[in-house]
Amino acid sequence: MNLVDDPKFTQLKISGRLPTPKGIALQVIKLTQQADASNQEIAHLIGADPALSVRVIKAANVLLANSSRPVVTISDAVMVLGARGLRQLVLGIALIVDYRHGPCKQFDYPHFWTHSLLTGIAAKHLAQHTRLASVDEIFVAGLFCHIGQLALATVFTEEYGALLFAGKGQVFSSKLAGQMEKFGFNEAQLSEAILADMNFPKIFQMLVRHCDQPEDTQLLAATREWRLLHLMHFSTLIADLFMANSSVSSQLLVKIRQQAKHLSIELNDLIEIGDACVRDWLEWSVLLGMNNNLNIPPFSQLLQSAGEEEAVAAGNVPVIQTLRVLVVEDDPATLKLLDAMLKSAGHTVALAANGLEALRMIRQQVPQLIVSDWMMPEMDGLSLCRKLRESDAWRNIYTVILTAQESPERLIQAFEAGADDYLLKPISPKIFLARLRAAHRVIQMQAELADDREQLQRLANELTAANHRLQQLALTDVLTGLPNRRAAMDRLEQEWSSMRRSQRSFACMVLDVDHFKAINDKYGHPAGDAALSGIAQALRAAARAQDFVCRFGGEEFLVICPDTDVDAAFQCAERLRLQVATMKVAGVAAELRLTISIGIAVSKPEMDKVEALLVGADKCLYAAKQAGRNRTVCLK
Repeated sequence: MNLVDDPKFTQLKISGRLPTPKGIALQVIKLTQQADASNQEIAHLIGADPALSVRVIKAANVLLANSSRPVVTISDAVMVLGARGLRQLVLGIALIVDYRHGPCKQFDYPHFWTHSLLTGIAAKHLAQHTRLASVDEIFVAGLFCHIGQLALATVFTEEYGALLFAGKGQVFSSKLAGQMEKFGFNEAQLSEAILADMNFPKIFQMLVRHCDQPEDTQLLAATREWRLLHLMHFSTLIADLFMANSSVSSQLLVKIRQQAKHLSIELNDLIEIGDACVRDWLEWSVLLGMNNNLNIPPFSQLLQSAGEEEAVAAGNVPVIQTLRVLVVEDDPATLKLLDAMLKSAGHTVALAANGLEALRMIRQQVPQLIVSDWMMPEMDGLSLCRKLRESDAWRNIYTVILTAQESPERLIQAFEAGADDYLLKPISPKIFLARLRAAHRVIQMQAELADDREQLQRLANELTAANHRLQQLALTDVLTGLPNRRAAMDRLEQEWSSMRRSQRSFACMVLDVDHFKAINDKYGHPAGDAALSGIAQALRAAARAQDFVCRFGGEEFLVICPDTDVDAAFQCAERLRLQVATMKVAGVAAELRLTISIGIAVSKPEMDKVEALLVGADKCLYAAKQAGRNRTVCLK
C-alpha cells in the first residue's frame, strides 16, 4: 500500500509539521490547483510577493535557457510553464527558502539542498538530451528526490537525528531498514507520499520512491518508465560526484558509466551535460542565495582525474543499453554460445527450442530482439517471423535469422517473411556483436519514436483540454459564472434555427436590476458585484432545467426558454422576479432589497430575424420600467 493511504501519513499531515510552503507561495499553489483559475489571477497573486516574483522569472529563464524569447514578466512565466509547471516551481523555491535551516542538529541542511538542487539540474539536462520528460517537471522532481529526508528531520527531529548519528557509514538499504523499524516507514516511501499529496504525476512519485535502488523495481528494460527511473538515478549519481571527495569519485564514475550505458549517452555528450550542470549550479545558487563555495571543476577534468576519459575512448565503456533478447535455437551448442555472448554484453536472455515455444514465451513477456534459427522442428524461423508480422503487438520486434546458406534466393525468402537481418553459421562473435549494435540502433530509434508519439499525444490531450477551457472562459462571465453575451447570441441563433425547422416557438426574457446605479453609489461597487452574483444564483435556482440563463451585460440578464408560449413564459418570469425580490445579499446591509424588471417576447413566424425578438423584449422591458419597475411585461 502506498504510504499516502496509510493512517500514519494522515496523522503527519494533520500535525502540520510536514515541509509545506507558507504565505503567498501556499496561496499560489492552492490557486493553481483550481480548474477555473486564470493565468491573470495566478500572475497577480505571485506579483504580491516581489521576492518570489523575481525568483520565478529568473528560474523560468534558467529552466528554459534554449527558448528564443526570454521570460520578462510573471505572465510570461505562467504562459510558458503552465499552471502545473509553475506550481511545482513555486513549491520548490518556497521549500528551499523556508527550510534552509532546521532543528535537527545531525541533519546537514545546506548539504541536503545543494545535493537536491544538483540532482534537479542534472535531471533537467539529461531530460533535454534524451527527450524523456519536460524540463520544468523533471527538474522539480529531481529537487524533491529525497524530500522524505527533510520531512523526517522536520517531524522526528530527535529520533531521526539519533538514527543519523548511529548510521554513519551504513549502506542505503540498512538506513531504510532502520527507519522502517523506528517509524513504520522509510524516507523513500515518505518522499513518494509527499509528492502524491502535492498532486505530482504518478510516474514522478515512482521515481522518487525507487531512484536510489532502481534495480529493485519490476519495470521492463528500455521502457519509458525504466529509462526515466535510470535517468533520475543517474542524476543523483552526478550530484554525488560533484560533492564527493577524490577517494570515492572513481567508484562513482564506474556507476555513472553504467547509467550512461543504460541511456545510450556517449562520452562527448556526457561531458557536455556535466559542464552544463556546473554552469546552471552557479546561476541557481546565486538565484536562491545558497552557499556557492562548492568548487566544481569542468566535467572532463573530473573524468580525466580518475582515468575515465581514456577508458571510455578505448571502448571499455559500451553504450549499448540492456536489451531483452529471445534466442530460438534447437542446437544446444549454438544456443549455449549465443546465450554466453549476449549475457557477457549485459543483455537479458530467454531461450526457446522452437517457434511454438517462442510464441508462448512472447505472450508472457515481449522481447525487443529475437535471434532465431531457420530450420527447427514444430515451427521454423520463417514461420515464426510471419506470425510476428501478423500481430500488431509483435510486428516491431527486431528479428535476426540464423542460416547456414547464403544463397540470394534464401535470403530474399527470409526478408519477405519479415526478418530484419541474418547471420551465417558458424557464428563469428565479432560479426555477431557488430550486428547486435546495428540492431540496438534500430530498437533505440523505435523506442524514441514511441516516446515521441506518447509525448505528442499527451501534448495534444493537454492542448485539447486547454482549448476547451479557453472556449469555456470565452463564453463565461467571470463575476457571476453565467454564460456571457457571446454565449447568449450563439444560443439564440441555435433556437432560432430550431424554431424555423420545427415551427415551435421559444421565449426570450430580458431582465434588468432596478435602481442598480443607486446600489453602487450608496454601498460601493463590491456590494454591487455581490448583488449581481446573488441575482445570478437566484435566477439559476428558479429557472427551469431547459432554460438558458446568462448575463447579457452590466446589470442586465437574458433568459432563453425553449418550447415556451406567452403564458408559460409569463409564469416563468414571475417566478424569477419573486425569487429575486425575496433574496438577501450576503455581506451587505440588511435593508438592501433587490428587484428586477422583465420584458418578454415570444418568437413568431412573421419575424424575419432573431434581432426582432430581442427588440421586442427590450420594448417590453422599457414598458415595465415606465410602469413602476419590479414587474413583468409581455409582447402581445
